Amino acid sequence: MKVIGIDGGATKVSAALVEKDDSKTFKIVGNIEELRYQDHESFDFEFDPCDFELQLKNLPIDQNESKQGDIYLQTILNIIDRFDGMNDTYISLAMPGVKSKDKKGITAMKNGPRLPNLCTLLQEKLGSTSKISQLESDSDMCSWGEQFSKDGAFRNIQNAYYIGGGTGIADGLKLKDRILSFDSHSNWIAKTWELKTQNGTNLETLISMPSINHADTKLLYDISIQIASLIFERVTTIYEGWQFSYGLDREIQRNHQYCGTLIDRVVIGQRLSEFLSSKQGHKYFNIICGHFHKLCSEHSVILKEHFCSNGTIKKGMLHLSKLRESPIIGLGAKGWTYVK
Repeated sequence: MKVIGIDGGATKVSAALVEKDDSKTFKIVGNIEELRYQDHESFDFEFDPCDFELQLKNLPIDQNESKQGDIYLQTILNIIDRFDGMNDTYISLAMPGVKSKDKKGITAMKNGPRLPNLCTLLQEKLGSTSKISQLESDSDMCSWGEQFSKDGAFRNIQNAYYIGGGTGIADGLKLKDRILSFDSHSNWIAKTWELKTQNGTNLETLISMPSINHADTKLLYDISIQIASLIFERVTTIYEGWQFSYGLDREIQRNHQYCGTLIDRVVIGQRLSEFLSSKQGHKYFNIICGHFHKLCSEHSVILKEHFCSNGTIKKGMLHLSKLRESPIIGLGAKGWTYVK
């Protein structure tokens, strides 16, 4: 049986065959294929998702949303077919949005249609020898890719935080040498899309790539400060519990089993890393590093000694990942855990 890793985003799906070198290393074989939802002949360019808060309250899906959902489904099937995946294949699929309790569907999505029965519908279309078990978290799979790729930035690191920037923000964690899901630890740490700044702005909307791509110099500076502040919030939440640094529309506990743990590396990935590595973006990476250094230095001696040296952030503490394909590799690695 072969494994296809499919990274479903807000605008497209990307996929590749993934093979394992050994139990700890996985790699992409052949080319990565991409299909855009909007290239489907029936794509509705006027479709506008209903209010996200109403989605979370199970607002019924209307006919327009159902039709757009069918296009997403067909696009996924089309990319599976490109790899002859209708037979003898395990499909490892990640999609954005809030997953159902059984992880087989999407119950809320900011930038697309809900698909509450996605896995069931896909399984009905797949041949009897192909299988999909559940939807994976696109954020979690970025962490898995950084862990199980030969060049992954999580390898040989005990404690790390991953922030990936694209249409939204991917959050990933590795603590005490274990990859953790934000969903499974939501009682003490929140995803970026849940957080709000002091003026009520959604943090994910502010710092994700659509905002960066249209920002002027002043706004890019402000975004850099916000990214540094978010990283600092992650560091302090892990080390000493939630500090109420952002607005959050739910209760969250301060004490947790990882208190006292210091992050050894912050990995910045995806398009956010590409931007910060560019000639234009490098100065904003320096702003992020500088503000993070300031926050650590002012907070406590322990954080200053751990993260800082000679008036700057220690080398490698903030790492710009070049592993653009990390979610696909992570999906492949996760998929192979289901293959007997």
